[in-house]
Amino acid sequence: MATKRAASKPPSAPSPAAPPLANAILLGAALCYGLATLFARGRLSWPPTQLLASTFTVAGCLALIGPILLHRRESAEVGLGELIWMAGGLVVWVFDLAAVARGDFRNLAWATPLGYQPMGLTILAVLLAAWRCRVAGSNWSWTNVVGWALGLFWVGMAASTLVPDRVLGLAMR
Repeated sequence: MATKRAASKPPSAPSPAAPPLANAILLGAALCYGLATLFARGRLSWPPTQLLASTFTVAGCLALIGPILLHRRESAEVGLGELIWMAGGLVVWVFDLAAVARGDFRNLAWATPLGYQPMGLTILAVLLAAWRCRVAGSNWSWTNVVGWALGLFWVGMAASTLVPDRVLGLAMR
């Protein structure tokens, strides 16, 4: 009697792991680009009177590298924070590429092509849709935590624009 054998799977090549040094270099480059942008605009001062606006610029620089870092990751499980970071990064990249296609690249703020409210409300929509569809895994890697921090920051900035300035008491120039 002939027996059936399970077809043996060929050994799959391991996916190229993102080396921690490359991740650290990308994160350092994003932070340096954010600080250089703030320095060039004259926004680095003491005491930091425009701290939220400066942090929004640095968050935009982190968003720029999000799709690159998350594309290179080795884990197959995706957390909600990683999805938020990827969506925020793709929003920034798409708006930057659209500005280049229109020819508006000279006046473009590369890290922050959207204002507080459009960026935050877009991320809120992504967050609610992913949560409702139960897309998120329970993976608490550093990329997931950074994604959650960026997402909550963007949503918080959008929420702060909906509150009148005199109630909020913060100057967001």
